[in-house]
Amino acid sequence: MKNYTPSSLSIQKEIIKHQLNLDSEIDKSIKELGVKTLLQKSGITKRKGFPALQLLFALILLPFFKISLASLWAGRMVEHIFSANKDTYYRFLNRECFNWRKFIMLLASRLTTRLDHRPLKDKVLIADDTLLAKTGQNMELVSYHYDHTKKIPQLGYQMLQLGYHNGDYFYPLDIAFHSSKHRTNPEIRDLDHRTCGWKRRAEAFQKKTDVLVAMVRRAWQAGIEAQFILFDSWFAYDKIIFQIKLIGYDVITRLKRNQTRYGYGDQTLTLAKLWHDIARHQLQWVKSWQVQATFLDVHLPQSGKVRIVFVRASKKQWHAFLSTNVSMELTDILKYYSRRWAIEVYFRDCKQMLYLGQGQSETFDAVIALASLVMLRYLLLVYILAKRQLSGPLGPLFRDIVHEHLQIAMAEVLWNRIKEIFLLSTKLFWETFESENFFQLIDFIENILPNYKFSATAKL
Repeated sequence: MKNYTPSSLSIQKEIIKHQLNLDSEIDKSIKELGVKTLLQKSGITKRKGFPALQLLFALILLPFFKISLASLWAGRMVEHIFSANKDTYYRFLNRECFNWRKFIMLLASRLTTRLDHRPLKDKVLIADDTLLAKTGQNMELVSYHYDHTKKIPQLGYQMLQLGYHNGDYFYPLDIAFHSSKHRTNPEIRDLDHRTCGWKRRAEAFQKKTDVLVAMVRRAWQAGIEAQFILFDSWFAYDKIIFQIKLIGYDVITRLKRNQTRYGYGDQTLTLAKLWHDIARHQLQWVKSWQVQATFLDVHLPQSGKVRIVFVRASKKQWHAFLSTNVSMELTDILKYYSRRWAIEVYFRDCKQMLYLGQGQSETFDAVIALASLVMLRYLLLVYILAKRQLSGPLGPLFRDIVHEHLQIAMAEVLWNRIKEIFLLSTKLFWETFESENFFQLIDFIENILPNYKFSATAKL
């Protein structure tokens, strides 16, 4: 065999060509879903520098490596993934022209089209809000909101979420942030009023009920099919119910005990009067729910005929639920409303695992971008779970993918170190060194490593 006497420089150039490429489940899912095309349709592009997809991919991986954006460059294990500097990522997050809302809706629509084959009766939309607590008083549009859990005002953002649930998986569709008049920073970034960033800022000062109707309308226009929309009593107004019915969805909601008057026979009664004068005397035992309940068909000024289910919780406590579909059985209304719990599970998972509310930035554009990234991570996990034909919580799958990415990162780091040792060792025997055999060995190893199974094995 012919002998070669290559220099260290030529060996190093050849090694650089042999870059290990290990695809994780996240990589594969992004390619399969055509995320790059959806980014372009949403105006999330860059003319120069690092491509938008590369920056997006790096940001997606943050919780899977258990690191924050602020501490991203503290270690060397993932430096090959997060190759851009910190300012590049923050500029990407602060771009006011990026249409994150369109991007998430396009991706969610693509997912439901590919994965969801359930009948219409199983499909619902769910709306709810949550408080994202913050400590930075200089953050744009951050304000004080009453925290119903802690019973105190809390500095942060009120986030309204709309999602889709088919009985198996929850798909986040849209978000909107609300800012109260109690703001610690009155300054707002001056932007072109035609940009997405300015429109999202204007939206933050609108009534949450009006914002909800707009979100539901966008879901309808995006082709999201659902039988009902479910929400809590905070949104249970006759005007809101009527507007959603006009869009095309029926409504199931819990009712609040306010002064709204319902037409029953020739009377107009409040919800409390309906309970005390009529409903509590007609209670029947519902065995499947182990409660006493009944229903009344009443009229609302705008929504027309609706069905109200009354449930006794104790001797003095009772609850009421409204359905715009007056042909539904009492038990079916309760069953549908119980599915609203899916959005509570979503909030918990996103806050505990996917960094919802943990981003550090003073601009409102970054707040929108980081929250959209959380929805993107969740949709990718749902896609992987559905592709594996698994059902259940996302926690076990998330932990396995964290382990998978750490394995991949360690494999790449170790292999790069081994290649450096190979490079140094050639200097010891360069006179008798056969480069062809050397590169055959590298090719052999790098052909084996990508075939190693790093896939998640969630046991659900």
